[in-house]
Amino acid sequence: MRKETQSKSIKHLAHDLNNIFTRILNSVELIKRKSGDSDEILHLLGNIESGVFLASEIIEDAVDTNPDKIPMQKKLNLNSIITEVVGTFSYVQKDKTIFQLDLDSKLGLVNGKYTDFYRVFINLIVNSLEAIDHDGRIIISTNNIGNDKIELTLQDNGSGIDNSTLSLVFEENFSTKHRSGPSGLGLSIVKNIIDSYNGTIILNSSVDKGTVIKITIPAFHSAIKTQSKLKTILIAEDENIQRELLIELFLDYNYLIIPAASGQEVLKLLQNKLPDLIIIDGKMPEMEGIECIHEIRKMGITIPLIFASGSQLQIEEERKTDKLKIDRVISKPYNFDEMLLMVQELIG
Repeated sequence: MRKETQSKSIKHLAHDLNNIFTRILNSVELIKRKSGDSDEILHLLGNIESGVFLASEIIEDAVDTNPDKIPMQKKLNLNSIITEVVGTFSYVQKDKTIFQLDLDSKLGLVNGKYTDFYRVFINLIVNSLEAIDHDGRIIISTNNIGNDKIELTLQDNGSGIDNSTLSLVFEENFSTKHRSGPSGLGLSIVKNIIDSYNGTIILNSSVDKGTVIKITIPAFHSAIKTQSKLKTILIAEDENIQRELLIELFLDYNYLIIPAASGQEVLKLLQNKLPDLIIIDGKMPEMEGIECIHEIRKMGITIPLIFASGSQLQIEEERKTDKLKIDRVISKPYNFDEMLLMVQELIG
């Protein structure tokens, strides 16, 4: 009984932390919009975002050790992950290797785990660094390909790979390096992760001419800022700071907002006016999100609805048996681009 109580307490703690993480991410988004195009500030904000996602996934793995669980996936900006990883290496390598970033500021989002792509970039860079002896240069670029793909290119001026071993580089445990210091895990781990996301990876290399790696992966594009007709969103969120952050962010995209701090308030507001969309938080006082949605559907209201929760278990259960016609489920922590994308998919 004590273990069960402890388990529930840990899950409640994870839920509360995910709420805090979401507040941090949305605050970061607002700071980005108000700080202009300062590369230094954007880099620091990217580090904050990266830290939040990494912390959230570490907590999730610690709370739920079930090997059959559904992995939590987010819509991620790969530019932020690349910037953080490069920032870690560039300080240590400042006298040996120059990093050059050419990142598309309008890069689409990727649906996946932050830790997966973090491992991809760590391994790519470590393998490049191992091939560089002096005066190194690593160039990383990102691009949108059409409307549904992202291309990542990493190029180094290292020693390169000869034709006889080029076909072996993606095999498990294969390495041409024999060093006593820190070493990458090889490119097999990178390929396995990219394959799991239905992506492709191509490597071209020549001895003494460096290596070029191109990765293509499916993507979602960020929402467009304009809309042809004003739409109204009812936001039900009991945390005042998070509610105000969402309101300010949506106002920037010309949406009209009806705020609510509880499920009871939502039901009262719906008696007077129907919005185009409802966003409901999972945990609210007096009436939790699921109960509120149940009452909304009992009223015969069928407008689109997004359910936001910091509990992965609750999200998985709702996905299995959605009797309440929940149009979208979003897990905390989420960045605003992810929420905005859902909104525009549902109401434009």
